[in-house]
Amino acid sequence: MLSRQLWLNFDQGVERAGLTRAKWSLIAAVARAPGTTQRVIATMLQVTEVTAGRMIDRLCADGYLERREDPQDRRAYRVHLTPAARPVLDQMSQTATIHTNAAFAGLEEEDLAKLEDILEIMSKNIAMFNQRMNQKNARAVRESANSEPEQLRGSPALK
Repeated sequence: MLSRQLWLNFDQGVERAGLTRAKWSLIAAVARAPGTTQRVIATMLQVTEVTAGRMIDRLCADGYLERREDPQDRRAYRVHLTPAARPVLDQMSQTATIHTNAAFAGLEEEDLAKLEDILEIMSKNIAMFNQRMNQKNARAVRESANSEPEQLRGSPALK
């Protein structure tokens, strides 16, 4: 619930600058990893490569991004921000600062430190849980692959 509220508030603040979540997310992704490929961007944004490609096309047409040929791979293109993206990034940063200050208003430094500790513990717990679940799932797949259905055991087709 809290996460959703924060995202919605940020989205509304950035929309005033004329950016949808899709656009600002893509600009932020390229800012974090300049010169990355469409495939990596798709992974970062958790969308398909086709969707990422369309989003990149739109932002290239808007003048915020540009594709440059990859010197090591003639088939690939690297995505870069243009100078027109700088004011957008500045606006996003200002909006983030305003919303962060509002979200943490009234909290003391020790409260924030404790919150950070709690979130770190939760993050580690979730990572360990995911690791255990992945191991359990892998074990179940191996076990099911190693067991033959009862009616097929001894079948001439399997020998």
